[in-house]
Amino acid sequence: MTDHHAVLKLTDISRSFGTIKAVNSVSLEIRRGEVVGLVGENGAGKSTLLKILAGIERPDSGQIEINGKRVNFRGPNDAFKAGVGVVHQEQSLFTNLTVAENIDKQNSNRRGLSRFGIQHWSRLNREAAAVLDKIGVKLSPKAIVGDLSFVDRQMVEIARAVCVDPGAGVTPLVILDEPTAVLEQAETEVLEREIRNLRRFASVIFVSHRLDEILRICDRVVVMRSGKLVSDRLTRDITKDDLFISMVDDVAIAPHRSRSRPRASGNPAISVRGLSRKGRFKDISFSAHRGRIVALVGTNGSGRGALARSLFGAEAHDRGTIEVNGKPVSGWSIGRAVAAGLAYVPAERKTEGMIGGFSAARNVALVHHDALKTGHFLSPGRLARLAQTWFDRLDVKPNNIDLPLSQFSGGNQQKVVLAKWLTSPDLKVLILDHPLRGLDVGASQAVNHQIRRACDEGAAVIMIPDTIEEALEMADEILVMRDGELSARHDLTVQGTPAIQDIMAEMV
Repeated sequence: MTDHHAVLKLTDISRSFGTIKAVNSVSLEIRRGEVVGLVGENGAGKSTLLKILAGIERPDSGQIEINGKRVNFRGPNDAFKAGVGVVHQEQSLFTNLTVAENIDKQNSNRRGLSRFGIQHWSRLNREAAAVLDKIGVKLSPKAIVGDLSFVDRQMVEIARAVCVDPGAGVTPLVILDEPTAVLEQAETEVLEREIRNLRRFASVIFVSHRLDEILRICDRVVVMRSGKLVSDRLTRDITKDDLFISMVDDVAIAPHRSRSRPRASGNPAISVRGLSRKGRFKDISFSAHRGRIVALVGTNGSGRGALARSLFGAEAHDRGTIEVNGKPVSGWSIGRAVAAGLAYVPAERKTEGMIGGFSAARNVALVHHDALKTGHFLSPGRLARLAQTWFDRLDVKPNNIDLPLSQFSGGNQQKVVLAKWLTSPDLKVLILDHPLRGLDVGASQAVNHQIRRACDEGAAVIMIPDTIEEALEMADEILVMRDGELSARHDLTVQGTPAIQDIMAEMV
């Protein structure tokens, strides 16, 4: 239940980085007990606005009021003391510590829990239990975080965020940045229930690229575009199509026309027989043909991620064979896979797919750079031309190839990580682990277009999608994994499109 008390009031907030105006005169109010969705394309300014609210960035101009008091955050601790708790997209828990210890880390400035180097465990566990009970989560404060499921760890993140103590009668503001991005459907439903529970004592900003979640969970949704707040509407008065049009500059995007699904023919680009890795997957056999997309679907722990890494040589397999272009390979490694024309976009792009301190141009040229050399050195001119070509093709924002890649939004980082592999003149197999994770609808369309284009130009694509719907839209063949084994196969070019509920039943 909301009331008219403004927990957050922003007035003309702006923040620039050089000539780029990341946030441009944003004004916004959030009332007590409200759940407000924040959406926008990657690069629209959402991340910068959240960093301002979290005390990570300072605005160039404008005014912030929290619970009726004007604030000027000098750092994250100031924001926390004012009642702002943040659950970031990447989890930041200490997996070797208990739930209670992780919750206390957020409040390490408090006195009384530790004295003369001796931890007051009973009090720490008691206070953590009270916070968990407050948000309706049934977890033991003594549980080791590394032993918890992903969704339970997400609940601990939320407990840390709401463990603010801004004073009596003051409503906490909880910011949830893409909290469902890596969750399966059942886990998402649990998290959604807890988000609704938060409104009993807090206000929530909920950021997600999944527009159906925004409409289902939130009372109100605000849209950012090019640094500006362009729409602020009640969710009951807006549709998914309305939101999409608001995000993409009011230009209606033509509905995607599915590519014709080619039947498997000729020699496969890659095939595996009896491939196994102890504790991860076993007896996997399948083939991927040029011009076709194979989707691996399954729950977390099904083994599909480990299988994808083994195909690329990033994880060893214990038994079985891999053939590339009809030839068996041995001593398989990342280097040999790249030399054979394989490419891999990992799920963890920030830690495995890019070098954030390098310029975007250097990241584009990380793998296939021989054609860019003059002698032993990269030619700056050739590098710039190649990077600019892919920036234009993928609509990377901001269109500045010299910026460090760490300064781009997650969706635009993903475009650059993908471009790094698409520059190969001899791409045979493109392996994609959650290629649309964290991407908005516009960025997802751009990435999907490039995946189809690579396929049409002769590559075989093996992808791990975020959702079954994504698999049905993109794939020619769906392989279902359960407990490390293949539990079902669906060749859509022969059998037609299977029902979503049938695939779900094959996953569990």
